[in-house]
Amino acid sequence: MSVFIKLVENRPPKEYANERRADISYDDTVEENSEITYQYDVLASGALRILRVTRGEEAVIHAVYAPGLWFRVEGLCRGTTE
Repeated sequence: MSVFIKLVENRPPKEYANERRADISYDDTVEENSEITYQYDVLASGALRILRVTRGEEAVIHAVYAPGLWFRVEGLCRGTTE
């Protein structure tokens, strides 16, 4: 499963006429001899971490989003980290 993030749109009112997508998607991939999946966890601070998991290896942090930058996430959750 992929991880999908809905970001908070924060821009001046005059720019609302210009459509902007505030979504980010990390898509799982299967490449030759490797399978990469994305998962997420949420730190106690509210920061969202996107983890890249390659089969047979430990998860690595791929991206971090500040608590005020995102408001919804879907996908495989590894839990909440204190």
